Amino acid sequence: MAIYKGKGIGEYMASGTLRFFNKKSKNTTGVFEIGTVPEELEKYQIARERVSRALDRLYERAIHEVGKERAEIFEIHKMLLYDEDYCEIIELEIKSGVGAKEAIICATNKLIDVFSSLDDEYLRSRASDLRDISSQLLNNLENNAGAEKIDTSPCILVARDLTPSQTMSLDKSSLLGFVTFEGSATSHTSILARAMDIPALVGVGEIDEAYDGKIALLDAQEQALIIEPTSEQIIEFEKKLEQKKREKQKNEQSLRALLSSPATAKNGHRVLIYSNIGGDYEVEKAFENGAEGVGLLRSEMLYLRSSRLPCENELFEAYKSVIIKAQGKRVIIRTLDIGADKKVPYLDLGSEENPALGFRGIRLTLENKGLFKTQIRAILRASIYGKASIMLPMIISRDEVLKSRELIEICKQELFDENLAFDSKIELGIMIETPASALIANDLAALVDFFSVGTNDLIQYTLAIDRQNPRVAELASNNLEPVLMLIENCARAIHQRGGFIGICGELASDTSLTQRFVDMKIDELSVSTPYLLSIRRQVKECF
Repeated sequence: MAIYKGKGIGEYMASGTLRFFNKKSKNTTGVFEIGTVPEELEKYQIARERVSRALDRLYERAIHEVGKERAEIFEIHKMLLYDEDYCEIIELEIKSGVGAKEAIICATNKLIDVFSSLDDEYLRSRASDLRDISSQLLNNLENNAGAEKIDTSPCILVARDLTPSQTMSLDKSSLLGFVTFEGSATSHTSILARAMDIPALVGVGEIDEAYDGKIALLDAQEQALIIEPTSEQIIEFEKKLEQKKREKQKNEQSLRALLSSPATAKNGHRVLIYSNIGGDYEVEKAFENGAEGVGLLRSEMLYLRSSRLPCENELFEAYKSVIIKAQGKRVIIRTLDIGADKKVPYLDLGSEENPALGFRGIRLTLENKGLFKTQIRAILRASIYGKASIMLPMIISRDEVLKSRELIEICKQELFDENLAFDSKIELGIMIETPASALIANDLAALVDFFSVGTNDLIQYTLAIDRQNPRVAELASNNLEPVLMLIENCARAIHQRGGFIGICGELASDTSLTQRFVDMKIDELSVSTPYLLSIRRQVKECF
């Protein structure tokens, strides 16, 4: 018997056969045939586009399996793929006469050295993400895009480390759990494992491959892996595992029973439970899990997944598909929210010293009126197929709303002149993401039909906390009162004008705050699909 300790992911358990995953390194050795500089640059650029499309597919799969927040890992990977420093090093190496493969290896190793030398555990773990991107690039250079796919029979998988793309590609039906020698609880792989309900233990140190094929017990809650356990340990483990399965099944049955029951608190306040989605591929699953509408359709996903600006007809067809599938339920479409942590190379927005406070959201679209009008025309044309609403992001002033309304009216007139149908009374709303918009909520409420609170950014800007930095994350969770006061101010303002207010950020799925939102008379909570039923149940338990 051998016992290994590490960082447990979640509270899950698994028993089964150990299988070692030996991934051949493709980025440290090898002799490669080198073409001319233009040829090598073209090889790299083609490989990058292939990886970009593969990341889009992983993103869509992750949306279904782990929800939007976790799926953003692959959007971060796409940002790394197009990171200016990373791309510049690769291209400079190629121009110096080095082949595309060696250039990728060189750039990856340089940046990994930087990440690995940092004291911050979260930033050190980004080295794993960069290795993932590098590995995919190298595989695609060899036209071997499937090399990373892992095929396992039912087992507990053991590996030195697993990248997020490998983790997402695992066959969940046959994977009992996994154990890694390296890694941390804050890595993207750990985040995915937790969301996928896969028992995992990371950072256990080296395990002898002689244990391949041996029986093992993995208890993430106890943070232990027992190899070749005694019969008494197996019996005790199976009892505990069976009890957990029964508890999980009972909880799932309880949640499913809520599907036909509206989310009405015991004081009579009715809350609509909506879903946040990125495209039509999420709609059916959302409604199967009780969504009463779409509280946030992230239209920027259509731009992030394209190598060029989508045209009006492409946007129209995408919006139309979602609206038709919603079958008359409200679909709130957020206009393009590119900038800050979401970049698209073909827009060439350049780099900013502080992108979170920079050229993003409504600021970008009001300066690029053609970009904005293309999207508005598409939304208006699609609006006749159901109940659509337009939502403007990153508003800080009346002037931004007035300018947006003016452009929307121009689009309506253009469509009317072209004999194209649209909903002339389409709802217009804004996102409350800044203290500025929350403080002038009375003025803004006079201009729109609804507010939707983006709590992720509202927390960031109100508390001066970088929401991507785990070192200050606890400060946010312990100091929410100023943010809640701003939300309450917004709720009063919009209700006085006869409008409605929803919450579409992460706080919407925080069940510890549901009672507070009911007390504020929040009309709608919009969450990722996996949280729909649990939030519905929580509202019904509120007074």
